[in-house]
Amino acid sequence: MSGPSYDLSPAVPVAPAAADVLVHPDKLLDVARIVEEQANALEDQLLTKLGLLRIDAPSADVISTQSIEAWNSLIADGDRSYAGQVREYVAGLKRLVSQLRDAAKDYKVSDEEKAAVFGDRGKHGA
Repeated sequence: MSGPSYDLSPAVPVAPAAADVLVHPDKLLDVARIVEEQANALEDQLLTKLGLLRIDAPSADVISTQSIEAWNSLIADGDRSYAGQVREYVAGLKRLVSQLRDAAKDYKVSDEEKAAVFGDRGKHGA
């Protein structure tokens, strides 16, 4: 005999999707610093809190052991678990920081190359 089924999908939050981020070239390093600070803060929280998601069965009966095994698999263990997805999110933030820093270097080199090509032509006397 089965009871009524319920759709829980509206109650589950959706992970942020990939998106284009537009940053003014002068602000790239500032944005990288802020994102890195947030990634590090989240990583610190992960180290202290995610271990608490893994729980032990309250007793040795079949229902307790199997339900806790399912919980730990879904929430705490493995790459596809909630904890694994949060770790991947932090890794993605760190990749974004690296991309922002690389872009800042590229813009700086580009500006220096332009200055070298144009020499003093960009300077005007008073």
